[in-house]
Formats: sequence, structure tokens, C-alpha cells
Amino acid sequence: MKTKRTWALVLALILCLSLCGCGTAKNSSPAAREQSTAASSGSGMMVPAPAQMMNAAYDMDMAYEDAGFGMMSSSAKAESTAAGSETPAENPEKIIYSGDATVETTAFEKTIADLEAMIEKEGGFIESSSVNGSNYYDSARGYTSRRSASYTLRVPSERFSAIMSNLSAFGNVPYTYTYTENVTAQYYDVQARLQALQAQETRLVEMMKIAETVEDIITIEDKLTDVRYRIDSLQSSLNNWDRRVAYSTLNITVKEVQVYTPEKVTKITYGEELWRAFTGALKNVGQFFKDLLVFLVSAIPTLVILAALFFLFRPLLKKLIAKLRGKRAARRAKKSETIQDAKIESEK
Repeated sequence: MKTKRTWALVLALILCLSLCGCGTAKNSSPAAREQSTAASSGSGMMVPAPAQMMNAAYDMDMAYEDAGFGMMSSSAKAESTAAGSETPAENPEKIIYSGDATVETTAFEKTIADLEAMIEKEGGFIESSSVNGSNYYDSARGYTSRRSASYTLRVPSERFSAIMSNLSAFGNVPYTYTYTENVTAQYYDVQARLQALQAQETRLVEMMKIAETVEDIITIEDKLTDVRYRIDSLQSSLNNWDRRVAYSTLNITVKEVQVYTPEKVTKITYGEELWRAFTGALKNVGQFFKDLLVFLVSAIPTLVILAALFFLFRPLLKKLIAKLRGKRAARRAKKSETIQDAKIESEK
């Protein structure tokens, strides 16, 4: 750590000296600049160009930034080293809440309407939604038990726990799952790196103002573009975390059922198990005949039309069948005559 600080101070000192040298050379006469150049060449010392020193300082800054140090001040580095990955006391925790839930209902339309009204009342919004199983064919025949709806909701994080607890008001809730993601350490680490890059951007802008040669300007512009790209990337990550922390994600599946899923029973006797199986089989048989009756009633118009067409075209069908039978009998007679002639010829 001390070695890195020493190198940073040395590079900063060289940069300052080079800038001072540039200012002196700018104000001096051409002859004086030539003498200074000759003296430097005669003494065997090579004075680095501003672009070269800027490149070296930039590369060192990028190495520090990639290693997680960035361009923080010495006091900030000391606090970061002492605290490790712990969050400073003045910074709130960044926790992302998410949840999944399944709601069973016997009043599908009402549950959907109440759920959407509740989300609007709580200050949330629907990110995506879909409704399955509700079509004209099923509705006309009474097949509504397969309907379901899926929602992806975004709700204020401070109301997340209350909303999860109140889902039972919309129906039976056989499944819930809540999970959290603590991004506090990552958030403030990225924030520190962002501040370091912003400070570096400010220094590059200042260097751009005093740059004299086209080479220096082009070099600084390249480094400034790279720094601003990194700033945008880190700022995008922070904005995404802020949105996810402020609004929790809740995935809800609403299913229309005729009977709610029974609650878990810790212990059940063999007789109770047999009785439940028997009653369940009776319910399934009753549902089968109910669906069959619905099917037959819905098929009556089709059956009437088919019967009318059958009686209408019955005479034609009889004639066609008689004609086909006559042709078949003629083919058989002809085949029999051919066989008989063949036998007579063989006997001769």
C-alpha cells in the first residue's frame, strides 16, 4: 500500500514539474528554448514529453482503479482498508427483496380486479401480465377451471412484507417464497470507483485546457473517452441497483379452482386416506358425466344437421350402393367365365 502511494506521489510530482516546464517554455524565447534543449541533451538527461507522463500516470490510475483503489484520497483508502468490506455507518444498507406466490380462487374475475386495485393503491405497478385458459370455446361449455393469470409486479420495498402477508385476502395461498439479495458492499465499492473516475475526468479536462501540441490533445481525448465510458457503465449499475432496491419484485400466479388445496396434515390414518381416495374418485366420475352431458348438449345442432343430410341423400346413396354391387357382381361373373374357359381349353 505504501509503495503504491509513493509511486502515485512521484508521478504526480513529475507531472507538476512537466507542466511548470511547459509554462516556462511557452513564455521564453525560441533561443532560450533551444539552449535549454541543448543543455538537456548535453547532460545526457531525457525530459519526458507531457503526453508520455500523462500516459504513465493514467495507466497507474487505471491499475489502481481496477484493483479497487481508484483515485481515492489517502484518508478514504485508510477508511476502506480499516473497514474492509463493511458498510460505513452513514450509508444505509442496499437490500433487494423479491418474492413468489400462488393464489387459488373460486372467483377469478373478482380476484384479478382486487389484486390490480391493491397494487395501484400501494403505489406499485404491473411490469408484465398474462391470462391463460379464458377463451370462447371453454367459456361456452363451462370449462373455466383451467383459467390462470401470471403477474410480475413492482411494489415499494417498504410495503413488500405487508403485501406478502395480505395475499390471503384474495384466496387460498398454498405457496409463498421470499428471498433477499444484499448488495451493500458492491454498491458502495462501485460508488467509490465512480467518484475516483469522476475526479480523474476533472483532472483530464484541466490538462486539456493547458495542452499545447496536437499529440497531447489527441492523447488526452482518448483517455477522457475511456474514463467517461467507465463512468457511464458504473453509473448504469448504480441506477439499476437503486431501482431494484426502491421497488421489490413480486411474481404472483392466480389459479381458478373449484376446491382449494387442503392444508398440510401432520398425520393421517389409513381409513381417512381410503375415504379421501374414494370421495375423490366419486367427484372425478361426477365431473366426467357432467362434462359428457355438456358435450352432448353442445353437439345437438351438429347431430341434427348430420341426420337431415343423411335422410336427404339416402336415395342417392342407395342407388350408388346398388350400382357398385352390380359392377362387383359383373366382375365376379366375368372372372368366373374366364376361369371356366381356361379349364375347357386345358382339357382339350
